[in-house]
Amino acid sequence: MNDCYKRNNNKYDWLIFYDIDEYINLRAYSNIKYFLNKKKFSKCEIIYLNLIVHTDNNQIYYENKSLIERFPETVPRTKPAGKILEIKFILRGHLKKLKIKNQHYGNKNLKNCNGFGKPNTRKYLYTKEPDYKYYYIDHYYSKSTEELIEKILKGDCRYNSYIKYNKIERYFNQSNPTKEKIDLIEQRLGFNLSQFKYLY
Repeated sequence: MNDCYKRNNNKYDWLIFYDIDEYINLRAYSNIKYFLNKKKFSKCEIIYLNLIVHTDNNQIYYENKSLIERFPETVPRTKPAGKILEIKFILRGHLKKLKIKNQHYGNKNLKNCNGFGKPNTRKYLYTKEPDYKYYYIDHYYSKSTEELIEKILKGDCRYNSYIKYNKIERYFNQSNPTKEKIDLIEQRLGFNLSQFKYLY
């Protein structure tokens, strides 16, 4: 992120950092330029948007439909995974000597605001009041069970047994565990999920 910002910050007014399974949802705005050009953001250097995490909608296998059709259900706020107020940020260009520390924290020294243009003073810069009715990021973490397995098999820079099991545990914290899902994961990945006692 720091490398990207260093190479591009003089070219653009704003840079957005989010993952390939995340989609910015602005509800009332058909174009993100209209949103970012609002007067309320004129003094903002970093805009924080909350994430809404979607469940697997009890889908085991991939279907050739849009994500919106396939996964309308979100993790309930009553579940532990639904209470995590994760954020991602939109960062203003042309800032000097900037150091991004974390994709969920940004930089607390910047003039920050939420999707309403209001300053945010909460620890770790999470949005104090989630903007879920107006401005947020849809996070399709797992999609179907089959797609989660493919995601794990692709690996990442931290690819090891701990991370693989961590992704599965996170999946079942967000979506309902069933025998069919557990069996498919164990079969395709060669895992033994008996360590997760709450699944059985």
